[in-house]
Amino acid sequence: MKVTQETHGAATLFIVEGQVDMHTSPALRQHLREALSNSASPLVVDLTSVAFIDSSGLATLIEALQAVGKYGGKLRLCGLSPEVQKLFELAQLTTIFDLRETRDEAMAD
Repeated sequence: MKVTQETHGAATLFIVEGQVDMHTSPALRQHLREALSNSASPLVVDLTSVAFIDSSGLATLIEALQAVGKYGGKLRLCGLSPEVQKLFELAQLTTIFDLRETRDEAMAD
């Protein structure tokens, strides 16, 4: 898994590539925690290049959502592949996450 972090105005964008699983989710968790500790800016996680995410990856994203909720921040996810979208639906997470189709939609405020 590769995570690229960019700043766009007030928002922090994370572009995730590869699989998010029990071996790679700790690295994603660390990136998100660092961003949360350094700023209250909105976070956008682009999952366009993620074909697979397991329960540990979902837990990482839920943890980030809970953390931004503590200070009234925003977390948006975008670019979910059909497979990843299906997993979010099965886990009933589509109603708790702010999901957007494209990065542009997610970055717009």
